[in-house]
Amino acid sequence: MYGFARREFTLTLLRRMADYQPELVKDAYTRLGATKADYLKAFNRWQTMLHSRRAPGGLDLLHAVLGPEDHLEAVRLGDVTATVAHWRLPLWPDLRWQAIVGAANVVIDSTLVRAHDAKAVRLPEPPALAPWSCVVADTLERWPEARQVNPDVPSRWLVETERHRLWFTHGLLQLVDERDD
Repeated sequence: MYGFARREFTLTLLRRMADYQPELVKDAYTRLGATKADYLKAFNRWQTMLHSRRAPGGLDLLHAVLGPEDHLEAVRLGDVTATVAHWRLPLWPDLRWQAIVGAANVVIDSTLVRAHDAKAVRLPEPPALAPWSCVVADTLERWPEARQVNPDVPSRWLVETERHRLWFTHGLLQLVDERDD
């Protein structure tokens, strides 16, 4: 069902989420049968592979780690056709790891997204949003006037509504706070 290292890859995603939600992360790695040392080791191994000259790059690296994608499609983005690949991960059954792949198998973007066949989520007003309850696209569908902000940290994203900031890590909601501007 899962590729060789889908569990370990999921553990790597938890590392950056721990900055916001350490208790959720602890519960998550425990559900995966891992310890804190296991998830930190997985994260370090992933970082080593990302920076290794000998490791494959782009989509080839994702294939080496996650195995074959569960869904693959060509998508037109302006004048260019990109490939969108999805993998199931063991922790979030309604989400998929999505990679948008350009020429020469270069990964342009990768993040957690809602699975195509998953039930749509009904989002409450931002103060009532629970951590890990939605992905970026869910919020943009609910609040089309929201503004996306790239906080210049590869694993993070920010969506601003009229009165709130919604912080995401790897596409999954971590924290909501009030805007003070």
